Amino acid sequence: MMNMTDQSVRKLTHRLPTTVIPSHYQLYIDASQLEQYLFQGKVDIDIQTTEISYEIRLNSFDLNLTKVEYQQKTPISQLFNGSVEFNKEYEQVSIRFAEQIKPGTGCLHIEFNGTINGQLNGFYRTKDNNQIGACTQFEPAYARQAFPCFDEPALKAKFTISIRASKHLTTLSNMPIKSHRNDGAHTCIYDFDTTPIMSTYLVAYVIGAYDYIEAHDSNNVQIRVYTPVGKKERGLFALHTTAKVLPFFAEYFGVKYPLSKLDMIAVADFGYGAMENWGLITYHETYLLVDPHTTTQETKQELALTVAHELAHQWFGNLVTMEWWNDLWLNEDKFASWIQFLAVDHVYPEYDIWTQFVSDTLETCMIPDALHNSHPIEMPIEKPTDIDEIFDSITYEKGSSVIRFLHAYIGDEAFRTGLANYLAEYAYKNAITENLWSHLSRTSKRPELSEILSTWTKQIGYPVLTVTQEQKGNHRLITIEQTRFLADGTTDDNLKWKIPINICTKSNPTEHVHQLYMNGEKKQEFLLEKLSESDWIKLNLFSVGIYRVNYSQCMLDALVPCIQDHTFSPQDRFGIQADVYELARSGHVGYVDYLKLLRHAYKHEDNLTVWKSILQKLDDLNSILAYAHLDNIKKLFRTFICEILSNIYGKLEWDPFPNEGSQAAMLRELVLVQMGLNGHSKTREEAHKRFQTLLSSNDQDHQSINPNIRTAIYLTVAQTGNQETFEQFKALYRKSDAQEEKIRLLMALCSFDDETIQYQALEYIWNENEVRKQDHKTAFVALATHNCKGCEIAWKYLQDNWNKIEETYGEHDAHLIKFIEDVPNHFVTKDREEEVQKFYVDHPNPLLDRSIKKVLELINIRRTILERDEHNIHQFLTTSCAGTTWESNGKTVAGGNGPGSALNQLNSSYGIVVDSNNALFVSDYSNHRVIKWEQGASHGSLHIGELCGTNTNEEFCYPSAITFNKEGTLFVTVQSDSIGSVVFLKKGAASFETLITVNTSIYGIVWDQNEEYLYLGHHREHRVLKYTKDGKFVSVVAGGNGAGSALDQLDYRDKNIQKSHVPL
Repeated sequence: MMNMTDQSVRKLTHRLPTTVIPSHYQLYIDASQLEQYLFQGKVDIDIQTTEISYEIRLNSFDLNLTKVEYQQKTPISQLFNGSVEFNKEYEQVSIRFAEQIKPGTGCLHIEFNGTINGQLNGFYRTKDNNQIGACTQFEPAYARQAFPCFDEPALKAKFTISIRASKHLTTLSNMPIKSHRNDGAHTCIYDFDTTPIMSTYLVAYVIGAYDYIEAHDSNNVQIRVYTPVGKKERGLFALHTTAKVLPFFAEYFGVKYPLSKLDMIAVADFGYGAMENWGLITYHETYLLVDPHTTTQETKQELALTVAHELAHQWFGNLVTMEWWNDLWLNEDKFASWIQFLAVDHVYPEYDIWTQFVSDTLETCMIPDALHNSHPIEMPIEKPTDIDEIFDSITYEKGSSVIRFLHAYIGDEAFRTGLANYLAEYAYKNAITENLWSHLSRTSKRPELSEILSTWTKQIGYPVLTVTQEQKGNHRLITIEQTRFLADGTTDDNLKWKIPINICTKSNPTEHVHQLYMNGEKKQEFLLEKLSESDWIKLNLFSVGIYRVNYSQCMLDALVPCIQDHTFSPQDRFGIQADVYELARSGHVGYVDYLKLLRHAYKHEDNLTVWKSILQKLDDLNSILAYAHLDNIKKLFRTFICEILSNIYGKLEWDPFPNEGSQAAMLRELVLVQMGLNGHSKTREEAHKRFQTLLSSNDQDHQSINPNIRTAIYLTVAQTGNQETFEQFKALYRKSDAQEEKIRLLMALCSFDDETIQYQALEYIWNENEVRKQDHKTAFVALATHNCKGCEIAWKYLQDNWNKIEETYGEHDAHLIKFIEDVPNHFVTKDREEEVQKFYVDHPNPLLDRSIKKVLELINIRRTILERDEHNIHQFLTTSCAGTTWESNGKTVAGGNGPGSALNQLNSSYGIVVDSNNALFVSDYSNHRVIKWEQGASHGSLHIGELCGTNTNEEFCYPSAITFNKEGTLFVTVQSDSIGSVVFLKKGAASFETLITVNTSIYGIVWDQNEEYLYLGHHREHRVLKYTKDGKFVSVVAGGNGAGSALDQLDYRDKNIQKSHVPL
């Protein structure tokens, strides 16, 4: 028997007893007093009891119970009158009886009343164009606020619902209306068909003024999209998408949609993206309605994904439901958050949605999962607030990433068959994670599957794999060491994962050439056969695995050409830079390494997903450097961002190309926003010009501007705007009736740099007469994340008004988590960290425990980064940023004392190069030497030379071109009696060696980026030759057709290849 502490016992008492089982609810709701925000109701719950008891315990919160009685049916008919006792902490009511209730069946009758609240949960009020309505949001545990019930997912039952409401309004519930009858001059009672067996959190009803459009799918399921009055044409895209996705799922799962109708409704005030209520899916307007004049391509894509997500829930979550909330990911991630991509890819293949998965889903979970204060996918739920806490990126995005890996590991056929078998066995029932693993193990014939997956779902975090290699003849020995990846750079050797690893190679860069398996050991060695020394390897093909890879520098460098020429897929190009950034963030490598990688390998990148990730990383670093102390670093970094974007900006510019795809439209918006916000003058000028065009037009929907560039225009103009600009944005906001456009304008109102206007924006966004309650949080977070001043203003408001915010949303509402996680987490300083700690002492709330710990951890990480990397980043930007402001007059750094052979003189200097320590090396042609000049030195030092005319094997004459390789070896071209040579001096060596000798002079030298080949300019032969790194001739690559100006000729053009690869 388990020895449990008193605290453990107390926590477990929030669960309802398993001795009372509901089977049917006859629920009546009188919502005819909407204007007064009041409702009455009564419920008859058919139950079965299995033990003798004096009480029945169920859930109820913020309801007034006016009558309670229990009619026992078996073993004997008997009526019991009950008294009630509430437990507010666990949101339960105990109904106590004077006499024993015997095991058997009966009906619990309860009459109650309550308030239609304003908190976006439970049974709450909505408002659209001054028309009051009402809506329900019961997940995860809010049904108890609307009617007394057994509010746990495993306590499934059927529901027969009747609602009294105004006959002038639309009234909807999960099932079709069976009948309706007048009940007074202005009200009607609507009786709905009985639902299938389902959980309480899926019950739904909506009352309000709506229009609808209708279609039937290929299985003859009736589909309706309900919209605000006068906007039904905006539901066409969602209707079309649903009509395609619903039958796709029915075929893929092998189970038809279980109901006869599916309603989807855009609710005026809705705190989430959508909610999968069975047969009545509720949506935020942005995720259901498309206005061709205001909706961006990105929003259409998000809408398609959201619709597919909620439709998937009709099977996974509604038909088969998790046993308890610790298996929430069975609903949210395992399928809905993964299979939405499968469905959208089927309906809209042009979206290239699986590529976007890695940035929008995989990386979204990996960043927070690298914190000490993350949590496993499967975690124990001990109190109601724990349920709200786990609706996060770990439950959603990490879970779906595990399924993506699983699907790739066992293959589609085994995966699909396993799903169908799982659904068939557990339809209208509850399941746990192991039930699914069991089916997938059987269909894939992989008995180890459960053991592998448990390390990913039951453990916190994920690993970083550190890879080293050693060549063994024709084979490659690689060593892989795993440890938990933590964003603060600390180590945790207690956790180990079972990791299938796929590897591609230079000879086959887009397919799995080697498949390895780490069996939970910390370090393992693998021998890769038939792999030449020149062949590179890359782990984690297509970024399927949930781990970081830490390559040695030479292994990483070998991958660069495949990034540059796009041999690697976008998923692989994404993964390489994402790993390097997060390794820099944690201190495993330097941030300068990441910035060099971007400049070297990604400057010509053209893929949306890759750019989305890069710009998210640069935004993160930018928000840290906002607190930097060194002069000009912020401006330099903004210049660096614009420089990195310059090529793709030049290709896309502002206006769409004929017949361009959705990816180009989304990438253009992304690039223009960054160029504008980072001070690119041309972008700012064009944004202001187009904004004036919008102001001068009279069209209601602003059709004069493409919706895909409006965010860029609005944010760019707002950033440097004045009071007049602020008033212009307010006028546009009030004028628009499209929710997406209003959100864009609201973001602009919160994006001014002017501190006075920021305070005005703060006041404006909390004014419920101007801004809907559902949008308060979004706007507030936008203000907080715009810049340092905005963050300070928002944080001060949060501290001063926290009690009011808790009252507005409810002290147990999950929206509070976002306020805490998205505002103070941008701070860096110790004093702000102490303020956050004090805030939680002053405002304790169990819902925010983990959030506060995460924020404090993030502040520490950001402060460490600034202290550790600020100087190196500043030095890199100062010495290498193309946008650096140069002094009008240069200064002499070497020579300058007339021609001569003294160490402070040069004579016909030819080639120059800078080493990794910023020392300058000069090939001093007429002095037959290479001189090294340290920064700020008045004299150089002899590095190599002064041997010309000695008639020895070490003769060193007329050095010209000069370069280093990545190992620090110096290469110099020298000439003697029409013989040219390439000599090299290894780092630390006392004398040079000869690599190549040819019967002509050489005046140009450069390595390729991978340092596999060396290119030499043969001066008098007017050609460029290619050599292997060990000096063997390969081919003529340019010229070779005599001197001339034709495009296949050169004419003393050695300088064309004088731009050496320099490891700065």
